[in-house]
Amino acid sequence: MKNHIFGSNRDNKKISPKAELAGFLCLLLALGLFCVGAARVLTPKRQDYGATWAMYLEEEPNTVDVLFMGSSLAYCDVVPGVLYEESGVTSYVMAGPRQPMSITYYYLRECCKTQSPGTVFIECTGFIFESEYSANTDIKPNLTFMPWTENRLRPTLDYTEGDTLIGLLWPLYAYHGRWTEAGLSDLKPQGADPLCGYTYLEEICPLDEFTERNVSEELDNGAYDENLEFAGKILDFCQERGIRPVFYITPSVGRLPDVWRERIEKDLHGLGVELVDFNREFDSFGFDLQTDFFDSFHLNCRGAEKFSKALGARINQWASPAAAHDKELWQSRGEIFHDRLEGTLASEPNYKNDSTAANATADKDDKEGEN
Repeated sequence: MKNHIFGSNRDNKKISPKAELAGFLCLLLALGLFCVGAARVLTPKRQDYGATWAMYLEEEPNTVDVLFMGSSLAYCDVVPGVLYEESGVTSYVMAGPRQPMSITYYYLRECCKTQSPGTVFIECTGFIFESEYSANTDIKPNLTFMPWTENRLRPTLDYTEGDTLIGLLWPLYAYHGRWTEAGLSDLKPQGADPLCGYTYLEEICPLDEFTERNVSEELDNGAYDENLEFAGKILDFCQERGIRPVFYITPSVGRLPDVWRERIEKDLHGLGVELVDFNREFDSFGFDLQTDFFDSFHLNCRGAEKFSKALGARINQWASPAAAHDKELWQSRGEIFHDRLEGTLASEPNYKNDSTAANATADKDDKEGEN
């Protein structure tokens, strides 16, 4: 009889509100940890075409002398390994596809959490790109791979909406469909990038003449002014950190209209900084229009080597070797690029049409960024 009574009391004992709350919080914590882990596995690995944040964060802290930032014209044209061979200056390219100055500003702030560069090169094509999300922007791939800090959240909230906003705040919404594609490689962390943010392009687009880039008239309706405002913020941040800013235009066949280049130069002068336009000395780089370009705007591996060698030979105008670094590691990075280039040069030339090349980097990013 006693056993029956005691058993009944034990079965009917109520759980305290504190215990219920503790259990609920533990459930939320477990669910949150699961979602974070699942999102890391399902989000595609980013190894080239800019926004290579996971690999950048594998760099030994405070070992980079120079950062190259901006759009695809930065990550397709500058080879840090070659630059190091020529100068002893360590560098990294942290850029993104069609990246406006606003996003470059947040990239710079985030980059400087682990590195202390003495010089930052900012590619000026970003002045013509819009920040607001639309069919004409690549804002999503620029933000998707950033660390979860205020430098990711602020532009996400300011410039995105709808499915893009939800996907950036809740990656499982954007990439839940990758369950069937995920494999063991998705579980492994990414190591450091031996090309230091450079994207290796080997295809050839023969070109015959210089062209003028089609710049939307909508820039006069606010996009350019916003980019100029953020250029000022970049300068303020550089001044606070003792960083030397260098705004530059990369050498290309498809160029900004003179009116826009002159406007950018004038406005940068107004902010107290010079514009370095490498197109003014285009012939000195020894480019071959039949072999050295991926499209009208981007250099391929042949052209990138030529530009990086020439830039390395004069980089001491703006920067000098200062950061402590592993010399053998950086020497190996130049060797890795040259080994790959040697293989490319030994193979049959891979030609493509300019019409398909012009949007190649954008097409890749659009596919990776689909919900």
